[in-house]
Amino acid sequence: MATEREVNEKAMLAMSLRRRNRTISQIALYLNCKKRYVYTLLTRAENLWSLLVDANDSKTRIGENLAAFEEMERMALEKFAKANPNSTVAVAYLNTALGARKEIKRLQQESGLMIKVAEEVKITNIPMQIPAVRQALYGVIKLINEVSEKNDGD
Repeated sequence: MATEREVNEKAMLAMSLRRRNRTISQIALYLNCKKRYVYTLLTRAENLWSLLVDANDSKTRIGENLAAFEEMERMALEKFAKANPNSTVAVAYLNTALGARKEIKRLQQESGLMIKVAEEVKITNIPMQIPAVRQALYGVIKLINEVSEKNDGD
């Protein structure tokens, strides 16, 4: 029987692997456990992370980091507005602002303030030989194209 510490370490490892875009199957194989147990471990890791975030010291550090990155982004955008838009300096300011925004997003996601939404979904082994599946997939593609055209027009 594993100790609580061992289970917690396994849970944090599962979360680390998941954040590196490993699938549940890959994590289960790596940890030598069932897929269902991986979900349990991930839930446990989220609870452990919440406990860390709830500690005043952690909240203070996350808040300080957010404030620092927000200030960095603001200053970079202000300097960009004053720079020649065709210069490499302007590009550097934009890159700095973009980097700060990515860190803000990462901190918010890790602290549970923002939900991470997949930007792209890759699906393999779709049984295209089944007419109903093929028709449903074409419907999804049509919907994506309609939404994209609508957003491009706005």
